[in-house]
Amino acid sequence: MNTATLLDVLLDAARQSPDQLIVHVRGDGGETAVTFRELVAESLRVAGGLRAAGVAPGTCVPVLAEHSADFQPMFWGALAAGLVPVPLAPDPRRVRPVWEHLGRPPVVVDTACAPVAAELPDGAGVLRLDVLREGPPAASPATPDPDALAFLQFSSGSTGAPKGVELTHRAVLANLRQLTEASALTERDVVVSWMPYFHDMGLIGTHLAPLAARARQVKIGPLSFAKNPRLWFDVAAAHRGTVLSAANFALALTLRRVPEEVFAALDLSAVRLITVGAEPISATVWRDFAARTRASGLDPRAATPVYGLAEATLAVAFPPLGETAVPVAVRRSALGRGRVVEWEPGDDPAELVELMDVGVPVPGSSVRITDGAGRPLGDRRAGHIEVSGPQIARGYHGLPDATARSFTDGWLRTGDLGFLRDGRLCVSGRSKDVLFVNGRTFHAPDLEEVASGTPGVPDATSS
Repeated sequence: MNTATLLDVLLDAARQSPDQLIVHVRGDGGETAVTFRELVAESLRVAGGLRAAGVAPGTCVPVLAEHSADFQPMFWGALAAGLVPVPLAPDPRRVRPVWEHLGRPPVVVDTACAPVAAELPDGAGVLRLDVLREGPPAASPATPDPDALAFLQFSSGSTGAPKGVELTHRAVLANLRQLTEASALTERDVVVSWMPYFHDMGLIGTHLAPLAARARQVKIGPLSFAKNPRLWFDVAAAHRGTVLSAANFALALTLRRVPEEVFAALDLSAVRLITVGAEPISATVWRDFAARTRASGLDPRAATPVYGLAEATLAVAFPPLGETAVPVAVRRSALGRGRVVEWEPGDDPAELVELMDVGVPVPGSSVRITDGAGRPLGDRRAGHIEVSGPQIARGYHGLPDATARSFTDGWLRTGDLGFLRDGRLCVSGRSKDVLFVNGRTFHAPDLEEVASGTPGVPDATSS
C-alpha cells in the first residue's frame, strides 16, 4: 500500500482493481453491487455537490446513512471535497449532542435518515445525498496533508460528553498496514460483514482495510443481521466468504437464534478468519459458538479474539494466525490483588476466571501495563493497558483536558485493564467497571459471567 492520504486508498484500489466488487445485501437477501471504479465516480459526484453547496474545506460534517450503498459515496465524497467526515449512528439522541459539539455544521444524510436530521433545530443545514448526486462531479479531489484530519471517530462509550477521536491520514494508513499484515488480508479474500460503519470495527475493519487490500466486500445491514442472524452465515456460504468480523453479542445472538441444523446445511469451510472484538468476550459463549458451528465445516482456528479501540484507530493486538484460541484460566483471588496465577484442574472452581488471550501488539506498536501512578508493571501483573504506535489518534476533538489525561508522552491510556502473559495481552475489564472490596478488585465481565452461570439468574443477553 503506497499511499499518502486515506483518499488515496480508494483511488489506488480503483486504479489497480477497477472491476473488484462491493456487494450490498438487502434484508430480503437481494443484492446490488458496485465496482471500485463506480464507487470513485459516484464519490466524485457527491464531492461536486458538497463543493457546490459551499461547505468550507476542513469542515467536520456528520454523515448519517441507513444503507451501506449510500454511506460509502457520502464518506468518500466528503473526503474528496476536502471535508472531515464524521460517521454517526442515525439516532437523534446521538446526533444532536455531536452536532452541537462540532459547532452546528451541515449534516449529510441519505433518504432513510432524513427524518433523523429533521429533528435537529430549525435552520440546521441538511444536505441530502440524492441532491448532492445531481450536479457535475468534482474535477479533481482534494489533496490534504498526511498529518491533517482524515475523519472523526466518536468513541462508542455510552456515558459522559461525546468524544470525537481525531484520526489523521497518517494514523489511519498506519493502522491499515498493521491490520492487513496481522490478518494477512489480500485481494483473494472475501470479507462478509454486518457491522455498522459508524463503529470503528465496521468502518476500518470491514471497509477500509479490505479496500486497502483490494479484497471483495459483501455488506449486510446491521438491522438485517439483528432481525435474522442466519442471514450472515447464509451470505458467507453463498459468497464463499473468507473473513468475517463480530462482537461477543453477535456470537451470543447466533447461539440463541440459529440452530445447529442450520449450520449442518451450510458450508463455511472457506472462512479462514473471524475477528471477534469490540467488547469483552465470554469464554462460555466462545466455546458454545465453536461447538454450534462445527457442523458447517468452519475451521476451529478461524475464530480469533482481537483487541482495539477508537483512540488507536482500531487494531492494537492480534494473535498469530493459525492458532486455535482457548480461554486463559487464572485464579480470581490473585487477579483481584493484581497478580496473575494460573488456575489448574483440581483448584477451587469458585476461583476460576477465564479470559481470552488477544495476542501480541500489531506490527510497529507496543503495549505495556502500568499501575495507578503510571509506572510500568512486569509480566503477569494486572493493571492499566497503555498503547503506543503510529496508529494512535491525535486526541479528542475540542477536549484538551480529556486529551491530556489519555494521551501522554507518546502513550495512550486506554481505560482498559489487563495483563501481559509472556508478551501476549489479556483484557480483564474497564477501569471504570470494577468494584473494590476488602483490597480486592472485582471486574464487571467476570461478575456477569458468574451471574449468568448461576441457576435462577436470567442471562443478560436474553432480553
